Amino acid sequence: MTTGPGEAQTSSDFAAETARFRKELAKGRSSNQLVLFDFLVERSLDERSPKEVEIALELFGPDAMLDVSSDSGVRVYVHRLRKRIDQFYAGSFGPRLQIPKGEYRIILVDVPEPEPTPSILIMLRRLLTANPSLSLGLLFIVTGGFLFAAFQLSSIELSRPNASLSERNALIGAGTSLADPVIAVGDSLFLAETEDQTRVERMILDPAISSREDLGKFITDHPEDFYRLFDFDLHFAPSATVEAAWKVQGTMMADRSVPQITMMPVSQLGDDDQHRHDIVFVGRLSQLGPLRSSVFAQSRFTLPRYNLLEDHTSGKAFPATVYKAGGGSSIEDVGFIAVRNGPGGRRLIVLAGLGDLGTAAMADLLGDPLALMKLKEDLGDTRMFEALFTVKSTPGQPVVRQLVGVWPLT
Repeated sequence: MTTGPGEAQTSSDFAAETARFRKELAKGRSSNQLVLFDFLVERSLDERSPKEVEIALELFGPDAMLDVSSDSGVRVYVHRLRKRIDQFYAGSFGPRLQIPKGEYRIILVDVPEPEPTPSILIMLRRLLTANPSLSLGLLFIVTGGFLFAAFQLSSIELSRPNASLSERNALIGAGTSLADPVIAVGDSLFLAETEDQTRVERMILDPAISSREDLGKFITDHPEDFYRLFDFDLHFAPSATVEAAWKVQGTMMADRSVPQITMMPVSQLGDDDQHRHDIVFVGRLSQLGPLRSSVFAQSRFTLPRYNLLEDHTSGKAFPATVYKAGGGSSIEDVGFIAVRNGPGGRRLIVLAGLGDLGTAAMADLLGDPLALMKLKEDLGDTRMFEALFTVKSTPGQPVVRQLVGVWPLT
């Protein structure tokens, strides 16, 4: 039940903390969060952590066995619960609850009070007392270093106040100008495959079929598959896409003038939504769904395949590794960002990649003031644009994001 640097806590301590946090959690609106918390607390006494399928059954009932997306749903709920716990205990020490990384259980840890750090004056006094002749020289050097660093930091802050927010607003628009924004998360259609038309053999994900419209076109071109593929209206969003959407939501809501930003699967985005909301799409380009025609209208790019973007103006092709064959090798992806008018004149903002790596890189770009400033310098006063990046990941090395070009949209 307990881990951490402090002494093991008693069961009464564990019960007291779970009751205290549960009271706070009950103030929220999510009943599933309470169900998950109670279930993990109950199973924390077991030697074995519960599996995702057990949690899915507890949260979603027997239907979880039919919904292959329930596993990612479990990870979403656990991630949010861990975040709520961390926020509840932020800045405190002593007994606290924790969900260990890689486990689905609630434990009690003891966070010791940090020892106070000696002030600079105390350290200097000790230094001077120990060896006055040597310490005076060191004192001048240290003081000069502090003054130089303070000057540099003050220059940066004075020249670029609130850089992340100001550069982001200059590129995609100020938070107050967004019309009830919605983050549309890219997802794909799961298909049921059968060989004898009587039972489902497996559920499959075809990158070329991300919507019912895509399935209809595929069946038209492949009539022999009419009785092989069936649509049960199940959709899948990669966990990396969901995490990127959370990051974008957090980045945009850092501007306190922006209220809670809703997230929804792009497959559930209707025509009315596109006319009433500014849409921020986060996901793979092959999962644009109903936004695809708007994104590529008057664009210099086309998407002939899920893993290939073509520049029809220059004739250059940009392939990507969307599904990695094995571990330990480099991954090359493509990142795409666009700000343009959508249906009804609403703003359509696209933060996408051909694969997960490109998607994550575009979500990170939204919080990178230097990259945003560079884009804005290239664009000048242009408000509508599209930009392309290459993104490369090498084991043991930071992800490299390289701007290919940025082009105004008329």
